[in-house]
Amino acid sequence: MDQPQQPMSPPPPQPQWTPPPQQQPGWGGQGYGGPPPARPMGVTLAGIFLIVMGVLFLLGGAACAVGGAAIFGAGNESGIPGLAGAAAGIVLVFAIIGLVLGILQIAAGGGAMGGRGFARWIGIILSIIFAIFLVLGGLGGLSSSNGTGGGIGSLVVGVLYALTAWALISAGAFFSYRR
Repeated sequence: MDQPQQPMSPPPPQPQWTPPPQQQPGWGGQGYGGPPPARPMGVTLAGIFLIVMGVLFLLGGAACAVGGAAIFGAGNESGIPGLAGAAAGIVLVFAIIGLVLGILQIAAGGGAMGGRGFARWIGIILSIIFAIFLVLGGLGGLSSSNGTGGGIGSLVVGVLYALTAWALISAGAFFSYRR
């Protein structure tokens, strides 16, 4: 009847919850392994230089467009529309080239500062082309007997374009990160 009561045993332990397995570092492919790399100072300076030169090209292209229209209008008033039309057409071609190059440089400068690969390549190509032409033109200006003012300015801008190309080429790690 009266049996001694046995102490109650605790209930069996419940299985503990385990967190899900952690992902391996670098999961998702190359470029996702950590925080984005900081933008190199050379890329920042190259982007600013390309934007400034792009604005100058846009202003030059707009001035050529206005000048071409003025030449055409003056030719029509003076009675020689054929010659004025041809001159205005040549000036307008330079205007279009200047405007396109200005837009490309601004896009390359802004995109390079944002780490866009297309902008890097546009900036490299434009910088190399301008560096070659400006350095050769500057050397030709230095060797002429007209003076050295234009040659030195052309050399300086050509060297700045060459440094821009070098900065964009050497910053491959910044541009290879997938944003």
